[in-house]
Amino acid sequence: MTLQLDIICDNTVGRPIAACGEHGFACLVQLSSGTWLFDTGSGAGLLGNLSVLGHDAQCIDAVVLSHGHYDHCGGLLPLLERVGPRPVYAHPQIFKKRFWQGRHEQRDISLPYSHDALTAAGAEFRFRETLTELAPGLLFSGTIPRISTQETGDPHLVQRSAEHAPWEADSLTDDAALAIETAKGLVVLLGCAHAGLVNTVEHFRSHLGRPRIHAIIGGTHLGPAGDEQFAATADYLSQLDFDRLGVSHCTGQIRSAQLHARFPNKVFFANVGTTVTVE
Repeated sequence: MTLQLDIICDNTVGRPIAACGEHGFACLVQLSSGTWLFDTGSGAGLLGNLSVLGHDAQCIDAVVLSHGHYDHCGGLLPLLERVGPRPVYAHPQIFKKRFWQGRHEQRDISLPYSHDALTAAGAEFRFRETLTELAPGLLFSGTIPRISTQETGDPHLVQRSAEHAPWEADSLTDDAALAIETAKGLVVLLGCAHAGLVNTVEHFRSHLGRPRIHAIIGGTHLGPAGDEQFAATADYLSQLDFDRLGVSHCTGQIRSAQLHARFPNKVFFANVGTTVTVE
């Protein structure tokens, strides 16, 4: 099975093309069984970048959402308005209200459209909470157990049970990932890895007989991570038999540089315009 991954949305553009960078992530997954869009970016860049990179949006057979944040779901409504009804796979908690809380502000970072608006535009939601094979060799993680003690989540991400209730940490139970089985090993696609890179990879490995990891690609959420979590993640990777790590989006520039310094022959920057092919 030949796999082709194309980064459509990311914070930066990796080569001189007329594409746009934006805070967000989207990756086109092309398999012999069909074409899937994993996340949709913030909304401004998706359709234009697809065109610049030579992809017809109509060829997208289905959408998978990694979690309910605007920078991964913002392009969904414009996409549906362009292409019409499509299956949309996600965790059932993607519509929860969630916020980013800083020292002086709170910002709503929820999925920016209602269930009804997306359904009216053609979203055929197929919610999954457990690990599910969406197509031959293509697996959706469902809920990822939090096993690693170092991966404690981002303290800036909060929610509350009612309008005037106290703020509390957002567990982001809906955070999900994709895995693709290839002849070279498992390819793990991360949206933001709010559940933690280690937790995510080990979730797939524990369910699939602990296969070899060929590549990990996407947002690792190591940008906001503390030094202890970053060190634990890097140590885990040093013990993992993997070939490639494509860092993107919420990995952040500093952590991306540190990972490249630690694994210079394995780490690459998965920016807009990056293509990865696995035979």
